[in-house]
Amino acid sequence: MNTVQEIEKYAADHGIILSPSDRAKITAVQTEELKRLQALEPIQAETFADKWNDFYPRLLESIVSAGETLLTFSQTLIVSLGVPVVLVLLLIVEHHRVYQGIQLFDVNQTFASFAAAALVVLNLLLELQSHHIEHKAGFIESRESRWSLRIWARNMRYTLGMGDNWTEIQLSPASLYKSRLRLVTFTILALALAGSMKTVIEDTPGAWYAALWSIITESNLSLMSTWLGGLLFAAAAVLSAQALSRYVAVRTVEILANMKARKVTTTNPHHSEIDRAGAMVALAIVNATIEKRNAKKGGETQPAPLPLITPVIVDNPLPEMMYTNGNGKH
Repeated sequence: MNTVQEIEKYAADHGIILSPSDRAKITAVQTEELKRLQALEPIQAETFADKWNDFYPRLLESIVSAGETLLTFSQTLIVSLGVPVVLVLLLIVEHHRVYQGIQLFDVNQTFASFAAAALVVLNLLLELQSHHIEHKAGFIESRESRWSLRIWARNMRYTLGMGDNWTEIQLSPASLYKSRLRLVTFTILALALAGSMKTVIEDTPGAWYAALWSIITESNLSLMSTWLGGLLFAAAAVLSAQALSRYVAVRTVEILANMKARKVTTTNPHHSEIDRAGAMVALAIVNATIEKRNAKKGGETQPAPLPLITPVIVDNPLPEMMYTNGNGKH
């Protein structure tokens, strides 16, 4: 045993806890030993080469540390502040696209704007609520696999209930919210597409099926590009907002957990010491209980051996001191 920690473990095995005075004595001895070893080191004049060899590695470490600090600071700033900003901008974009689609069946601009805002915020809340419910229930979503015919066939057999080893697959506890989220997503995309086609829809005469056929067959490339671009833009905005909402929900859970752990540490700064002392006492109680049980059975308990401490060999020992007695003999 060469460390104080190992000695503490040995003492704990025998039900002994070092007192503050014992620890003070250990610290004092260690301090005196450090002074003695430092006094044994030869004093040499430090040359310019020695100073440069000591300074240059620290210079390189400082440059690398500065670069890493700048990189991590930039990434943290972009992610921490960029995500909320982008999410707000995406919500504004979604609101505008949905507002144009709602105006097809509601001419009241105030109500259309209010309905669009409600639908966009609902899309965000459903995503956050789904993750909250799954985290609270301890649900871990299985990782998705790349699509293949074999996976498709296996899922189809499950849907049809085929096979002798058929077992049911549990849904997420937030499956209700996820189904509503898919409905809201489809509604936003449909309203966004209808909003971009508002002028053509209002100007095309005839029955609805004839108007749809006329739009499909008689629309030029400019109109088709406009509608397709509007649909893709709305899809990118909605799906990106959902992904960022998921990220915000995950980060919120992590931040709250870190704050809770930090609060425990701040409330009890000696938590680790108390835990260690409790573990030591518990171990001593267990050993005492085992010894008593062995004694009742008639077994003889052997005294515990003393810990083996490896002596420290010093390269430059102190010179032997010469002492004389009163007769002049050494």
